[in-house]
Amino acid sequence: MELTVDGKKYNVLVTSLARKFQVLDGKNAERTLSGAMIRDIIGTFYNYEITILPAVGKYGDYDALYEVLSAPQDSHRIVVPYAQSTLTFNAYVTAGQDNLIRKKPGEAYWTGLSVQFIAMAPQRT
Repeated sequence: MELTVDGKKYNVLVTSLARKFQVLDGKNAERTLSGAMIRDIIGTFYNYEITILPAVGKYGDYDALYEVLSAPQDSHRIVVPYAQSTLTFNAYVTAGQDNLIRKKPGEAYWTGLSVQFIAMAPQRT
């Protein structure tokens, strides 16, 4: 699966893709004295966690994607699988991690980049 971030496709191997949803309440949500919940729903946010490996012979794509995702910017426009189609939305990244598996003079092989994409706005309201 190619991963599309900010309109550019990266040839990487997706080894894990988990999606989560969160129905967020606004500041007016509260419990009554009887314990009943009064909701102030903002909307549903879909967030994704992805783990990728470099495709064989495509270490440049993996390295480029790492640089894009670790850049200090507000958000990225991503395309991810959703139901039987795809979902495109703006998401922010606050952290990521990968592992060095082999180091030779002039070459470093990194793998297993894990990143969490958090939606900037609700996808459903």
